[in-house]
Amino acid sequence: MQVYQDLTPPTSVTYSVVAQFITATSPNLIVLRASKVLQIFEFVMHESQAIENFGTAEQEERVTESVENFIGDIGIEHAVTRHQTKLVLRAEYELHGFATGLEKVRTTSDLSRDFLLISFETAKVSLLAWDDALNGVNTVSLHYYEKHGIAALINADNTENNTILRADVSGSCACLKFGKDLFAFLPFKREDDDDIFSVTTTNGVSEKKKTFYPSFLVRAARLDEDISDVIDAIFLYEYREPTLAILYQPKRTWTGLIEQQRDTVSFIVIALDLVQRASTSILNVRNLPYDIVSALALPAPIGGTLLFGANELLHVDNSGRAVGVAVNSAAFEASAFDFVDRSFLELRLEGTKGTYLQDNFVLLFLGTGEMYLAEFSMEGRAVEGIELHNVELSDKTLDTAASTLRVIPGRKKIFVGSESGDSVLISWRKSGDHVIADKTESNASAAVVKSKEYDDEDEDLYGVSESGNAENGIRGSGLYGDETSAEDAYKQFVFSVHDTITNYGPLVDLAVGSVAHHGTDYRAQTGASSKLEVVAARGSSSHSGGLSIFRRSISASVVASFNFPGCQALWTVKAKNRNTKSIDTEQVDKYLIISKADESLLFDISEQFDEVKNSEFDPKAPTVAVGSILDGTRVVQICQTEIRVYDSDMQIAQMLPIPEDGDDSDLRIVSASFGERELLVVLHNGRGLTYIGDEETLELVEVEIFDANTKFTAGCIATMPKTYFSNQEPNGTKTRKRKRDSDQSVSHSSEISTEADAVALMVTSHGDLQIYRLTDNKLIYSVSHIDGLPSFIESPRLSKPLQRPGASRRKSSAGIVPHAHLSDKDNRIVEVLYTPLGDAVDKRNYLLLRTENNDVAVYEPFVAVEKDGTAGFKLRKVPKMTITRFHGEFANPDALSDSPNENQKPADNEDSKDNVKLQRMVALPDVNGFAAVFISIRESYDTETQVGIPQQESYWILKTAKSEPKMIPSASRETRFLSPFHSLTVDRGFISVSAKGTVRICTLPTDFAYDGTWPAKKVSIEDDVHAITYHQARSMYVVSASKQVPFSFKEDSEERDSEAREPEFPAMVDQGSLILVSPKSWIPVDTYEFEAAEVALVVKAVRLQVSENSNVRRQYVAVGTGVFFGEDLPAKGYVYIFEIIEVVPEPGKPENNHKLKLIVKEDVRGVVSTLCDVNGYLLAAQGQKVMVRALREDNSFLPVAFMDMNLYVSEAKSIKNMILMGDVMKSVWFVGFSEEPYKMQLFGKDLQRIEIVAAEFVVDGTVLHFVVADAKRKIHILQYDPEDPRSLSGQRLIRKSEFFTGHHIESFLMVPKWQLANSLTAHPVVESNGTAPSTARKDQYMAIGCTRSGSIAAVLPVSESKYRRLVSVQQQLADKIDHVAGLNPRMYRTLSATADLNGAATRAVLDGNLILKLESLSLERQMEVFERAGKGSESEIRQHLIELDKALSYM
Repeated sequence: MQVYQDLTPPTSVTYSVVAQFITATSPNLIVLRASKVLQIFEFVMHESQAIENFGTAEQEERVTESVENFIGDIGIEHAVTRHQTKLVLRAEYELHGFATGLEKVRTTSDLSRDFLLISFETAKVSLLAWDDALNGVNTVSLHYYEKHGIAALINADNTENNTILRADVSGSCACLKFGKDLFAFLPFKREDDDDIFSVTTTNGVSEKKKTFYPSFLVRAARLDEDISDVIDAIFLYEYREPTLAILYQPKRTWTGLIEQQRDTVSFIVIALDLVQRASTSILNVRNLPYDIVSALALPAPIGGTLLFGANELLHVDNSGRAVGVAVNSAAFEASAFDFVDRSFLELRLEGTKGTYLQDNFVLLFLGTGEMYLAEFSMEGRAVEGIELHNVELSDKTLDTAASTLRVIPGRKKIFVGSESGDSVLISWRKSGDHVIADKTESNASAAVVKSKEYDDEDEDLYGVSESGNAENGIRGSGLYGDETSAEDAYKQFVFSVHDTITNYGPLVDLAVGSVAHHGTDYRAQTGASSKLEVVAARGSSSHSGGLSIFRRSISASVVASFNFPGCQALWTVKAKNRNTKSIDTEQVDKYLIISKADESLLFDISEQFDEVKNSEFDPKAPTVAVGSILDGTRVVQICQTEIRVYDSDMQIAQMLPIPEDGDDSDLRIVSASFGERELLVVLHNGRGLTYIGDEETLELVEVEIFDANTKFTAGCIATMPKTYFSNQEPNGTKTRKRKRDSDQSVSHSSEISTEADAVALMVTSHGDLQIYRLTDNKLIYSVSHIDGLPSFIESPRLSKPLQRPGASRRKSSAGIVPHAHLSDKDNRIVEVLYTPLGDAVDKRNYLLLRTENNDVAVYEPFVAVEKDGTAGFKLRKVPKMTITRFHGEFANPDALSDSPNENQKPADNEDSKDNVKLQRMVALPDVNGFAAVFISIRESYDTETQVGIPQQESYWILKTAKSEPKMIPSASRETRFLSPFHSLTVDRGFISVSAKGTVRICTLPTDFAYDGTWPAKKVSIEDDVHAITYHQARSMYVVSASKQVPFSFKEDSEERDSEAREPEFPAMVDQGSLILVSPKSWIPVDTYEFEAAEVALVVKAVRLQVSENSNVRRQYVAVGTGVFFGEDLPAKGYVYIFEIIEVVPEPGKPENNHKLKLIVKEDVRGVVSTLCDVNGYLLAAQGQKVMVRALREDNSFLPVAFMDMNLYVSEAKSIKNMILMGDVMKSVWFVGFSEEPYKMQLFGKDLQRIEIVAAEFVVDGTVLHFVVADAKRKIHILQYDPEDPRSLSGQRLIRKSEFFTGHHIESFLMVPKWQLANSLTAHPVVESNGTAPSTARKDQYMAIGCTRSGSIAAVLPVSESKYRRLVSVQQQLADKIDHVAGLNPRMYRTLSATADLNGAATRAVLDGNLILKLESLSLERQMEVFERAGKGSESEIRQHLIELDKALSYM
């Protein structure tokens, strides 16, 4: 039994749309990642500083004349402020379906905001809307067309990408084309609709009350009898009724048949009558070039439709008149159409996307990444010609082909989504629009260069400038203005990139290697860096090819480290004298306080690291917390029994003992929180104390706020906007939304509020959240039972003023009924933190809660307006996929000492007197540009059974502008405590101490991105990359790459070459190379160039036996190549054996100390498609034959065994002497190899017709399974079991299961799987062939794979008992939780399943992503799942989830 899991999210963008989805005032960008992840972005203006050099030619155009005269030819660096539009993620959802289209519509149900339409390949369409009350997406309706035998057409082999979703530009209807020329029309309500649509259904409900009308299904032939084989369909502009244009091909042809049959494409325009469900043909243009593949509707003033072919562009106006332009000479050979000759451009238009820009310009993005402006010559309303002009980005080169293009109305922005590279947000302007001199400055030399680009927000409110936009057509007095000629109009456009969505795909191969460090960094990084990393080959164009590097954890860059035995915690603080100015954010830290078990130490770190001697700092007691208040003029040290306040020179200013509390005289402070002038401490008996700093006397004064009977377990000081609670009137009145504010229905924590209050967020011993306003000491918000970590936290409607609660338990107001079996003690909230998270572009405040069992929940605050007009403060739980929960059967983690044997659990709410209870969640306001939170979770294990998860785990909670908060493990597992660190030598870093007393001063790596679940970065090679392998002995990566060069005939074809004419449009061919890459610098160290038309298809690090006598094996690099000169010449290949040798490095380049040395080169018949080592021998698939060769001491390469395969072999993997091979049609073969005598023997094979792309072994103890990925985005699980009667004595492989992944998996790699019962063993190191050393447990091995969409996936083995528990959890989650777009996850994973699985009762592969969503549910709902899974199943299920989450924790 197996579990499939996506380790990292997909990064490619397949579809996008711009809509006013969340609010009516601002547009949103909605994208689909790999057709399965829905993301909603906002546009925000970001201000950044940049250095420009005055005196250059560019600056001479941008500064005023007086500045130019002053500067002259001298270059002067000057800091300028740049305003750029950035994308900020608002929401993200995983879809349980493979999306094939994304559109927007607007109906009468909400005239101010748009709805989303998403189509899926199973002929489903979902209508989505934004729900203000949930601060998320709500599914309005689901329309499915799977009846009457349509499913058979949907699942046909040739209809994978043939589903088309289009929405009418006027919002009248949507059209779904699917199956074999089937059209489904979904009409929507419009404001001007008559009563002719208003019919009454059988249940008496009027259709007029709905958002849409009943949909209907028609075949293409009913629209027009000539329509068949539909290529594309679009709705046109400038028509009153919905008008559909269809591109179709009634007669099929191909390139080899164009001499007999060409120009087979037709274009028809049809007017739709949605009421009568009828259609009328308006025009039909026939005999268009056969290679036209898509159409683009153009608004006025151009109008009509632009058709895209491989070699030409055609424009068809509304009267049927067609004008075409040929962009290369091949257009005249392939078509008889009368083109305007522009063949000198020599363009290839395959994969071209276009969008209307403004005036008479259309912007084209070619498949090569080039940008062209198509300028339409107009004679009145008629198009007379099309001219193409090459344009470039002003600040970078676009290295990707576009999969989707969307213009942002009113903002002069274009979003370019891509599946093969990064997606970018591009702006355009006219070259003279941005020169605006700031005349308010008295000094001419201080002139400010200001751009209209900065005025995006004004454009949203008042419209666009005179240059016009994509929706408003032409503005100004003339088509090009008064001063610009038509010939130079295109030259005025300036394009620049504002933001980028990184794509790490398409990934074609992967390897696992050790993390390398430069020289002396290795020793410093020990214990703070990841051990292994996944490096994937990113195969794309010659511009965007390279490597993508993934690490499971965050590896800090260690600046310095030293041992400090006994150190338990440390804090850094800023301090200043009262008479100096306010603390600058760039001011360095002044002091470092270190706490040991029985003492505290003070160091001055402002300039050097020196211990402070002449101060009144008390070193005789351990420290609980340290912070600064009152603008840094006071430093506060929290000890267990007193509060000590110091001035900036660490002289005592005030001492505050703990006030006595009745009979309990031995009171201790367990936690503290600091504000700007506030201090909050919580005592061990649950009492809370609040102090306010006096700005005049600089003294702390105690303020009575909390009720004496209320006991608290956690609390923190925070600053919250007044708008959060302004609409909750304590007198019972409801504040209704004003009409002019109706568009701003949701207020978010990222909005900067000029008015804010200091508040105290407190969690009571009963699990209630209370918020007290410190300006008037009032309780302003209260909600009960948050210790169940509900999905939403909201206060009940207030009918009377809030009363300070006593000890009595109230009814839950978080929407959750307390569960009878939920232990309040085990799940009590022990730590609360309200802090911003984010990067320089977007920071938002979040509420973090940690329970006794280390459940960590992150909540996003927002103010939502309900349907009745009332506004309320709510908290939405951010979904999490990382398990931090402490295993319940072991000791209380908050009471653990350093020794794992001391697992005595203390009494409720009590700790040992000698132990200081330190906070586990530390907020870092600015660590290398991130506002982050670090969590240290100390966990235990059973020393007798050696069962448990690692003794200590630590995590980073990070958020970027393009991600929600994510919990990423820290590579430094044993970090006990951490604090920000900012000095003259370390810019915005942090300082940490480990459980062993090692103090490290570190920074976060800036070369890695933290948008996904794993930190990742890209390395460019600037070639198309095909394969990668890791040479462990030399710690080097070997990469296969290629680039395109002009085609030329072989030397042995002289006669043919002499007779052939020089082609006008020369063909290109790939030339391969083998690149040696050092992981220390990620730059090529050595390169081996292959011959022209020769490409390395497979590269493997293999261990080959070099001596028959001693059986010595040595690691080599085996390469299989193919030579491709064209389809009319036979292909051949070579087998290469390379050795990586050490050489003397170049001066200044110590990493260049390795070279590739060629050992063997052998030519073979046919292409060498795959390689692997088998017991010291090399197996190579060459053509239709598989051959095993032996390498001898004299470097001779002798064949010893072979097997005929009949077909092209696409994959071969080995384990010991067993081989798994797959081909392009007949699935997989399981083969054995023996040495005495040499032979290959077929054990069994699969009888299904499957195109194999990747295959690997999955090991579960003594059970061996095969996992194979096909070209239809599915994985298949097979097993060799000769004892099973269905296998016919082993001749047939038993098919166990099928699973639809939604990804094109390109490669698999077998790696060890971490197990819960093996947590104390050494971390395994993966060998090059996937095996593990003896220190790693060899019971289970999993397969990780890379996908075209840029994600890393895994297939994990699970035992029978674990499978039974997890399948119960999966069934409940599939049925009980809400799924976006109304989709069924069970049906999604069984999409297009093979009907015949040998007649066996199969077991489905488990969906790990769905199962891990259990962690995002409230604790009460989790308990319901556990109860239905079986009595006493909670402990087992939690262990199984830990194994899934930490399967690769040794990395």
